[in-house]
Amino acid sequence: MIEKQPLGLAEELDALANAPATHRGPQCSVGAFLEAADQDVAASLRAALDTDRVTAKAIADTLSRYGDPVTAYTVARHRRRGQSNGCRCER
Repeated sequence: MIEKQPLGLAEELDALANAPATHRGPQCSVGAFLEAADQDVAASLRAALDTDRVTAKAIADTLSRYGDPVTAYTVARHRRRGQSNGCRCER
């Protein structure tokens, strides 16, 4: 634990928190599917993504039957969006 915080630490941390988000590459395939889907399908997909008992593999297999291939890893990464190890889609 830091006993004495250096001057400017709070300002630097505030600057990091207020910096605009950087985009680290193309949109993930789950986000692209959500964008292209009609409202009912998108709502159903969001509900499945938010339900822990539905596995990433089950979601990926279902999406792949209706469009481009989607991997379970991509679904899991999309579920972690907003975290350091998630995709770049907005939370």
